[in-house]
Amino acid sequence: MNFRNVNRIPRDRSLETETSRTLQGLVATASLEVLARDIVQRPAILEQVEPDTEVYVPFPPTGSWEETLAASRSLAERGCRPIPHLPARRLKNRDELIQWAKSLESAGVRSVMLIAGDVLEEQVYFKDSLELLQTKILVTHGVERVGVAVYPDGHPYIAKKDLNDAFLRKLDVASRDGFMLKAVTQFGFDASPLLAWLTKASDLGLQVPVSVGVAGPTQMKTLIRYAAKCGVRHSVRGLLTKPSALRMLGQWDPISVLSPVAERLSSGLDVRVENAHVFTFGGVRKVIEWREQLLKRCEPIVASEVHE
Repeated sequence: MNFRNVNRIPRDRSLETETSRTLQGLVATASLEVLARDIVQRPAILEQVEPDTEVYVPFPPTGSWEETLAASRSLAERGCRPIPHLPARRLKNRDELIQWAKSLESAGVRSVMLIAGDVLEEQVYFKDSLELLQTKILVTHGVERVGVAVYPDGHPYIAKKDLNDAFLRKLDVASRDGFMLKAVTQFGFDASPLLAWLTKASDLGLQVPVSVGVAGPTQMKTLIRYAAKCGVRHSVRGLLTKPSALRMLGQWDPISVLSPVAERLSSGLDVRVENAHVFTFGGVRKVIEWREQLLKRCEPIVASEVHE
């Protein structure tokens, strides 16, 4: 799907207007995911990022805590809201967690993204993010909001039932300890698994804020390479079976996922989707330009309702 699809004349004009308004909201408040190394070594990439934007700072296997902290401080100084990833299995012990939490508190960080971390060694101090969360150390040091990853496409190593059970247990911990839990979905190329997850959350009455993860506009070859590492093979297979797959192998457009989500939300799905979460893959400027173009495309549709 491309930008022209957003402006097509629908059969139900009111639904299309509401869908465009919802799409505007998802994109206008979108959070970004940017590598700490890029923030520290190429600070100019943030020049177009508006103040108060949530910027997630991932912690890749080759990353370091010092780099993550430096990036978080830099973001805070620019008026953005840094959300660093905390990989539970990378922590050596409880004392190191306290040290990290104190350094975040001093940097003014109030939100974190908690992940298990791709460490396969059997001997780890924290076996998963839930175990870390149960220490209460983050809350003690000023963390008010904790993001956790959810996987509509499934996880390459964890069964779906175990993922669901862990998520519900984290909700219990959040309720007990007085912080807000937020679900951030893994990016995918097919909206169907994401819509199924959102529908299930609605059916269960899970009123937790959700950020819909999407891959930012970039080359499909790059995304497919990342997909193999991130557990979205189902979406890749579905994408490549579509007649338009070869044409799309040039440039990926996240509207392919966001448009169906906006349409479903505008039709009454009872789930708290706050915004889109865009994985930039180093292309921050390209994501900002894409966002601006999409918002301009939506404006005439929403504005037309005022004049009708």
